[in-house]
Amino acid sequence: MTLSSHEVLPEPDRPAQSDPGESVAVSEDLPPSYPPARRPQPGPADEQPEAARKRLRGSTFLVVILALVVTALFKSFVLQWFEIPSSSMEDTLTVGDRVAVTMYDSTDISRGDIVVFRDPDNWLTVTDPTGLRGVARDTLILMRLLPEDSGHHLIKRVIGMPGDHVVSDGQGSLSVNGVELAETYVKEGVSASTIAFDVTVPQGYVWVMGDNRSNSADSRYHQDDAHHGFVPLSDVVGVAKAIVWPAGRWGSLGGGEDVFSAVPAPADSTSQTAGGDGE
Repeated sequence: MTLSSHEVLPEPDRPAQSDPGESVAVSEDLPPSYPPARRPQPGPADEQPEAARKRLRGSTFLVVILALVVTALFKSFVLQWFEIPSSSMEDTLTVGDRVAVTMYDSTDISRGDIVVFRDPDNWLTVTDPTGLRGVARDTLILMRLLPEDSGHHLIKRVIGMPGDHVVSDGQGSLSVNGVELAETYVKEGVSASTIAFDVTVPQGYVWVMGDNRSNSADSRYHQDDAHHGFVPLSDVVGVAKAIVWPAGRWGSLGGGEDVFSAVPAPADSTSQTAGGDGE
């Protein structure tokens, strides 16, 4: 169809005019809205350095406390180490040796055992440390890192048990309940005893001697003391089982009981006391 030059095309519809101030609705669709997501809690990596350090210090403190508690319980009821301070037990033990002592069997000892015991009648002359050293020592004892009465312990071999009759002629012969001993642990070249004695061990006590008989102030030298040289079983801390240091001297301390294998039970172990008064 040919358009005439005079034909007028219709104008497209115009949007309706709105009054001034009238709002116009917008038909454009908006995107959907969602509730805000919860902000994630900060993890260890997000913490401030100071907070992380505090947490680390707290954890370390708890680990240390737990370790100390376990050590204290272990040393109270199982095992302690003692250092040998003198030559009285040579050649079995030498100065500087550290021995493992079991604590749970202090009442289950036999002839020939090496025992650690508390000084019964001031056999030792020991001055306790004072000042800061004294405080440090007391703290270690409280934590059971040192034994109670540290520095007031001795180590000797049990020769006589309650009721045993122990006799030395002072010429190198030593017998228990009538059986002369062939002591393989005594230091080579040293006599069994150059001091003569004749004792019967009271109930609740033991008679102890060092392996280096010529340099051991043991039961023989304390017969004039309150306990007449006998050591109360209640003062026995434990039995030495092994040398644990230095490494070159590692080894068991057992076998001493073999020397007494032929010794019979005591004939009479009834009424004698350490005071010798029969009470």
